[in-house]
Amino acid sequence: MNGFSPQRSSPQGSGQRARGEAPSSGWRAAAQRASEDPQLGLISFFAALIALIVLPFSIYRFTQGQVVVGIVDAVIVVAVSAVGIVAWRPGQTARAGILMTVVATTSCLAVSLLFARHGLLWSYAVLTTNFLLTTRRMAMIANVTVFAILGSHPEVFANHVERAVFLSSGLLVTLCAFIFSLQSTRQRQALEHLAIHDPLTQALNRRAFDIDMANTLQTHQLSLSPCTLAIIDLDHFKSVNDTFGHEVGDELLIEMVRTVRIHLRKQDRLYRFGGEEFILLMPDTDAHGVQRALDGLRERIFQTLRRPDGQPVSVSIGAATLEPDERGAFWLTRADAALYRAKNGGRNRVVMANQFDPPVDQVADRRGAVHD
Repeated sequence: MNGFSPQRSSPQGSGQRARGEAPSSGWRAAAQRASEDPQLGLISFFAALIALIVLPFSIYRFTQGQVVVGIVDAVIVVAVSAVGIVAWRPGQTARAGILMTVVATTSCLAVSLLFARHGLLWSYAVLTTNFLLTTRRMAMIANVTVFAILGSHPEVFANHVERAVFLSSGLLVTLCAFIFSLQSTRQRQALEHLAIHDPLTQALNRRAFDIDMANTLQTHQLSLSPCTLAIIDLDHFKSVNDTFGHEVGDELLIEMVRTVRIHLRKQDRLYRFGGEEFILLMPDTDAHGVQRALDGLRERIFQTLRRPDGQPVSVSIGAATLEPDERGAFWLTRADAALYRAKNGGRNRVVMANQFDPPVDQVADRRGAVHD
């Protein structure tokens, strides 16, 4: 689970699917999608901006009888508009960013070679926006290509000094854009980490669980791959806080997460659901193998974790394997009912849920009565 991040998806859209709400449509849905996917918003904005700026130049060139130049400008408008449309297709945003970089760089070279020094003014905008449209590696390749072609062309610059000034200033612009892109990526990754991780234990949080639950249900509907959900609850945790203080309780939660992570496979995901309660999502795991795996996890925790007075720490685990066409809420409720039986059965044990168990109201009534 270390290094895991939920599959890329709109948190709000996933929440709507999990709750059964109808997704937004029309312009509102488009605006929402663009706001949730910054790269899509940038590509769309760049395509619209270039089209609006270059189109008047194309019309002007045709009116002045400069047919070849007008055609070049018209091709640029059509190309960036087409890429902007491609970006809105599902799963094509990254590819559209690469295409937009190629189109922008090629257009920059064409205009610079046609208009020499006057066309070079467009190159600075391209050198900068390449880092906003695609990966830093791709942007650097595109920018180096611009330097190589324009820097070696004999007719673009009036003299060697002008060529040196362009290459130096272009390199400075590229370096600044690279640093900005690097810092922006690091800040975005830090924010994404904070958004989906519990600040105390660094386990994934409930927001991440909602996203992964929706994706898991969708995957199960398509492939019918088995998946097990387990709820892990520390036994007598309230007494630890009351006797030794909340700082000790917090350290105990942190140590438990570390212990669980050692025991997990790469595809397993651990979430802190609230208080001392954690959820373990185990893809590609059916009821036949999960009992032994969870018993091993429970035993490892019992042998590893200790209270300040030396007493071992135990956990109760309730698990449920996803049934065909089962809703996420009922799947979670069945695991919760199994946890309830584990608590009532003496704690420090694993209980697997029955297929059609339980009535929802029975589990809801006991919330807060057993968890301690």
